Amino acid sequence: MIADALGGVDVCLKEPVYEPLSGADFPAGRQKLNGPQALSFVRQRHDLPRGDLDRVVRQQAVMAALAHRVISGQTLSSPATLKRLEQAVQRSVVLSSGWDIMDFVRQLQKLAGGNVAFATIPVLDGAGWSDDGMQSVVRVDPRQVQDWVVGLLHEQDQGKTDELAYTPAKTTANVVNDTDINGLAAAVSKVLSSKGFTTGSVGNNDGDHVPGSQVRAAKADDLGAQQVAKELGGLPVVADASIAPGSVRVVLANDYSGPGSGLGGSDPNGVVSPARAFNLGSADDTTPPPSPILTAGSDAPECIN
Repeated sequence: MIADALGGVDVCLKEPVYEPLSGADFPAGRQKLNGPQALSFVRQRHDLPRGDLDRVVRQQAVMAALAHRVISGQTLSSPATLKRLEQAVQRSVVLSSGWDIMDFVRQLQKLAGGNVAFATIPVLDGAGWSDDGMQSVVRVDPRQVQDWVVGLLHEQDQGKTDELAYTPAKTTANVVNDTDINGLAAAVSKVLSSKGFTTGSVGNNDGDHVPGSQVRAAKADDLGAQQVAKELGGLPVVADASIAPGSVRVVLANDYSGPGSGLGGSDPNGVVSPARAFNLGSADDTTPPPSPILTAGSDAPECIN
């Protein structure tokens, strides 16, 4: 009901799903869900790569989408939408006596969408068993969780919510070769792919020659461009309005000696954010990959399982 009151929720799936127990039947890619569809979306737990952990991310994705609808002004500027939302909340949610839910909703307009984040603690084993062998449990390392929370809160206090939510997969890395070295762009593209960046086009530079190797992005402060530049040994980031948001163009010149060059370039040493260092150190095959940190600040929802 709440989803319908807000005009639906925008989500994105990495792969198509069909799971009759929950009623989940969705194509891959971005899509808008109505209320019943959103319910099936958040209920699915079977046939997901990480089981219940992915179901939690589904729920977070819907919450982030709903929060984005409210915070972006699409809701607060429409009296009719506000009225529908109030009616839906009153019929769907148990509220404490005396709590004005709509006053709370109006306060949300003071928030920036990027400051509303949903995160899942690091997990050691998503398919563990209790000591008596009778219950299925999720196992965690309490010290690891404590360190993760401290790091998360610290970086959030520093206004780095967007950095916390960033993952390399959000950036498509296009690599072009501006040298006579055969295979250089392909080798560097492979390095970036191994770091989790989405592989883009690979080829020779058909534009103007550059004086030095560089990473080009729509904005010089683009998080993805900065991360790519760091992984390639500290290349400069150059603003280029022709580059689509969410992608970068790596231009390799004759001065390039970083990873993939075959010239001894090594991965740069960098500090890993505690909020993303879920599973560093020893881990066995039961350790699930980390969950993404989702925010309510983007018009384009992150694709999830």
